Amino acid sequence: MRKKRSRSVPKPDMKPSLLYTALWAAAVLPLTTSAATIEERLKELETKVSQLSAENAALKKQVGLDAKGNGPALVTAAGKEQKLSIGGYLQVNGEAGDAADSRFPASDRLLVRRARITLKGTFAEKFDFVFQSDFGNNSIGGVTGYRAQITDLAVTWTQHELANLTFGQFKTPYGYEQLLPDTKTLTVERSLSNDSLTLSRQIGAMVSGVALDKRFSYAAGLFNGNGVNNGANDNDQFLYVGRVNGTVLQSDQATVSLGANAFTTKDTGTFTGTRTGRGLDAQLVAGAAGLYAEWFRTHFDRTTGADTDVEGWSVLGSWQLVPKRLQAVLRYETYDPNLAVGADDTHVWTLGANYFIKGDDLKISVNYLLGDPAGPLSDQGRLLGRFQVIF
Repeated sequence: MRKKRSRSVPKPDMKPSLLYTALWAAAVLPLTTSAATIEERLKELETKVSQLSAENAALKKQVGLDAKGNGPALVTAAGKEQKLSIGGYLQVNGEAGDAADSRFPASDRLLVRRARITLKGTFAEKFDFVFQSDFGNNSIGGVTGYRAQITDLAVTWTQHELANLTFGQFKTPYGYEQLLPDTKTLTVERSLSNDSLTLSRQIGAMVSGVALDKRFSYAAGLFNGNGVNNGANDNDQFLYVGRVNGTVLQSDQATVSLGANAFTTKDTGTFTGTRTGRGLDAQLVAGAAGLYAEWFRTHFDRTTGADTDVEGWSVLGSWQLVPKRLQAVLRYETYDPNLAVGADDTHVWTLGANYFIKGDDLKISVNYLLGDPAGPLSDQGRLLGRFQVIF
């Protein structure tokens, strides 16, 4: 009898199980990782959307838009200028006391000293323009019936730094303190000699420029010579004016600048003859201290009658008591309307302070003037106060 051969039962093969496990892991793990990545990305998107919403709300607030997107009307340039800006400033004065010099009334008063709107623009072709109008008193003396009047209206070609050309009505280049912007003077009012012997604004043409890394500047021009907002000329002659200015010392400790200016003109009217003037000025700034001096002399060569020489000068010192916040000023000035006549000169002391709330943009100035004007009166005290806003 043949012996029955026994069959051996094969052992289970583990390879298919390992294969199934690997396939399962390959299918499930990416899904898990993908789900985590999607959640992270969603959170990141939500954060960015929240940030954009906050930025959008801030931008709407800056441009004046409300929650519905309504806002102020936009002002755009009608011409082709590259830049256009609108601004201005307001100066409100309060005064009390005596007439410290001939410019002031002997009464207390409140006045809108200056209220100016300024429009400036720049063209890509190197032309600038400025238009400024004043709606205030625009004078130390009393003015009734305030009305709009042009202060500056000029066009300047700025192609060459060494020779800019300006046409229109603007400040003549004569007198350091006169050329300072009204918002940056260290005292409430300029000195008597500066107001009396400079030429203010005129209608004319001027060439000006800078050199030596802007340490030297010059200006020269011709003007009608009949004053501001006056298109007439009293004769066929012009007023000729020139000024040079230079920084002679500049270091970390101090800056020293010197200036000189002169003019000549032939007049017909209340004065008939030739009028010539000259002036010198110096500025020293060292840390918190400043020292400023200016001198003028004008000669009146009359066609008929005696000639006249007028002279005036001033010295002003300043000190920053609190940097960029509180400044003290002290000035002494003298003015003689006729050097050939005695006892007709005026002397004035000015003690003051400037409080800068936000630089010159928000500034309060207080001055006390003690004057010895021409005539029998002396020790004439006057208190001046000013609040200034630049916008």
